[in-house]
Amino acid sequence: MTRHLPLVALLLAVSGPSHAFDGVAVDGLLPDADFFRAATCGAAPGQDCLHPPLRWPRPTLTLAILPSEAEAGLLDRMLLSASVDYALAQINAAGSGLTITRIAGPKADIRLSLTDAREDGQIAEVPGLSGAGLMGVGYATLWYTPDHQITEAAILISTAITPGEIVSVVLEEIFQTTGPLFDIEGAAYEGVSILSQSSNATVTIAGQDARLLHHLYPPEP
Repeated sequence: MTRHLPLVALLLAVSGPSHAFDGVAVDGLLPDADFFRAATCGAAPGQDCLHPPLRWPRPTLTLAILPSEAEAGLLDRMLLSASVDYALAQINAAGSGLTITRIAGPKADIRLSLTDAREDGQIAEVPGLSGAGLMGVGYATLWYTPDHQITEAAILISTAITPGEIVSVVLEEIFQTTGPLFDIEGAAYEGVSILSQSSNATVTIAGQDARLLHHLYPPEP
């Protein structure tokens, strides 16, 4: 069962955070169009969107792991680094028009760091690092413009995460910073989608998840 919270999105680059997004409850596997709407705007089948869909305005992004004072051993940091590299390889291999490259330094579009915060612990708003909210084992924040273009993103990974969770959680958090804000709540998606709210069994971007990336970022003809 997953223990990380969905994304917290910020209304503007200079504003405070909005509500945390819960999973969209579904019965069975959805058609692609319904899955895309559920993941990007929180719409259950036949219902209205809860939040405007977000996307990056450019096809190439950068990601960096920032230094932190979190109490993590060398092995944990190495596992985090390997999980990030694996996640980027999965996303880039999905064949969409979006590519994320890992770099060093704080100027990356997506910034990821370790935190000693534990699940259900309160996270303070820190510009460039996180919006305020409740921590899970993973916690992501997006900043975006009034026309719903993402400008930057940040991810916190708790040092309380277990080795069995980290690959899936890191992949999901990075995947969600591309725009799919909402988890999918339903047994049919457990072990099938990286967006499953109740499972950390998925460690690949395939099927509807890959098609969702294509929907958000169509590949060049």
